[in-house]
Amino acid sequence: MIERGVPPRTELPAFLLACALFSTGTVARAASMAKGPYLQALGPDAVTVKVELDVEAQVVLEIGTPAGPAREVRGEGARRWHALRVTGLLPATTYEYRVRTEGVRSELGRFTTAPSDGRPFRFVVYGDSRSDATAHASVIRAIADDASDFLVNTGDLVAHGNVEQEWAEYFRIEASLLRDRCLFASVGNHELVGDRDQGLAFLRYFGPEGDGREGTHLYGSFRWSNTRFFLLNAMDDWHGDERAWFARVLDESMNEPGLVHRIAVLHHGPFSSGPHGGNPRLAEAGVNTLMREHKVDLVLAGHDHAYERGEGQGLKYIVSGGAGAPLYPRDGRAPETLFYESTHHFVDVSVDGEAITTVARRASGGVIERCGFTGAGPWKCDGAGPGAVPSSTVPATAVSGPKPATVPPRGCACDLPGGEPTSGGASILVAFAWLRRRRRRSSRRSRG
Repeated sequence: MIERGVPPRTELPAFLLACALFSTGTVARAASMAKGPYLQALGPDAVTVKVELDVEAQVVLEIGTPAGPAREVRGEGARRWHALRVTGLLPATTYEYRVRTEGVRSELGRFTTAPSDGRPFRFVVYGDSRSDATAHASVIRAIADDASDFLVNTGDLVAHGNVEQEWAEYFRIEASLLRDRCLFASVGNHELVGDRDQGLAFLRYFGPEGDGREGTHLYGSFRWSNTRFFLLNAMDDWHGDERAWFARVLDESMNEPGLVHRIAVLHHGPFSSGPHGGNPRLAEAGVNTLMREHKVDLVLAGHDHAYERGEGQGLKYIVSGGAGAPLYPRDGRAPETLFYESTHHFVDVSVDGEAITTVARRASGGVIERCGFTGAGPWKCDGAGPGAVPSSTVPATAVSGPKPATVPPRGCACDLPGGEPTSGGASILVAFAWLRRRRRRSSRRSRG
C-alpha cells in the first residue's frame, strides 16, 4: 500500500538547505513534473507510466494494490523524459501509484487493469480539443464525471504538434483525467502540421506502438476484453507500410480467440457531412473495403468539429470532433449520415458481449442521443434528452446546438501535414476556397 501523505517539496531543513546553497555558490532547483504522471499502454498485466520533468533528474515509481505492499520501479538515470514500464500486474485489478523525484511526489493515481476475459467494459471517445482551452476544459470536466475504463481520442489534441506550449496546456487541462485513465490516441493532421519530424512529439507522448514508450510508427493496436482496437494514421497515403500492416493485423484478428468486435480509430474517417467530408484516401486505397471484409464493427473518427453518426458501405461510424475546437456546421449531404449536431461533446461507449451501446453527451451534460447495435444488426436509437425528438425519426439534415462559425478557423492547414501552418493571407485563401466549394454545392442542389 502506498503512503497517502504528500511530503513537503524538500526533505532538508530550511537552514541546512540555505547553508548548502551558500557554500556552493549556486542555486540548485528541485525538479518539478511538467507533464504527468499519466498512463499509457494499459493491458491485463502491464502499464507504462510517463512523466516529463522540467530539469533532468532520476524518478522512482511506487505502485501497488490499495491493500497490498508497494513496489518501486526506477527510471533510467537522470533525464527529463521518463517512460516506466511495469509488468507482472494482475488482470481486472485496481492499483495505486505515485512518482517521486528529489523530494517531490505526485498526487496519488489509481487505475484498473484490463480484464483477461470477455467481461463488459466502457470507454469514452472524444477528439479535436485544439485551439480553445475554455471549451476543452468544459468537455474534460464532463468526461471526468462520467465513469469509464479508458479513453479513446480521435486526434488533433493540439493545433501545432511542434509547439511545446500547446502540449503544456493540453496536459494542464487533462492532468487529473490522464493520471487515472489510460488514453489511447490516434494521430491528427494538426499533430503533423508544421512538424518536420512528422509527429515526433505525438510519438513521445501517445505513440500507439507496443509497450507505450516512444515508437517509430503512428499506428498500432491493442485489445480490451472481447474487442480489438486499431489506432490508425488517417493522413497516410495508404499505399505503403501502414496499409500492409493493417491488412495483416486484420487477418490475424479473424482467428483471435474470444474476439467479438473490431473498432478502428482514425482522425479523418471514411464518411462525413461536415466541411472536410469523407477521407478519399481510404476509398482510393481500398481501406473501406478492407475494413468491411474483416468485419470492423465501428469506425471512430474526428476532423470535422461536430457529432455525427451514420452507416455506409457496410461500416457503422461515429465522428466525434467536438472536444474544444471551433465548431463546424453541416456542409454536405453524405448519404451515409443519420444524425449530425454541431456541439462540444463526448461519446460514452459500452460493450457487452455482441452489443455495443453509444451515448453522445454534450459538454453541458445533456444527452444528444442514445444508440446501439448488436452484431451485424442496424443502428437502433431510443432518443435523446428530455423533450428531444427520437434520433430514429430525425432527418439526416438535422442540426441542433449552438450556431457554429460559418468558415473553418484561421490557421487550419488541414491538407498540409508536415507543412507550415496557414496564417494571414493564406488563411483567407483557405476560407475562400471553402466558401466557393459551398456555393457550388448549393448551386447543384438548386439545379437538382
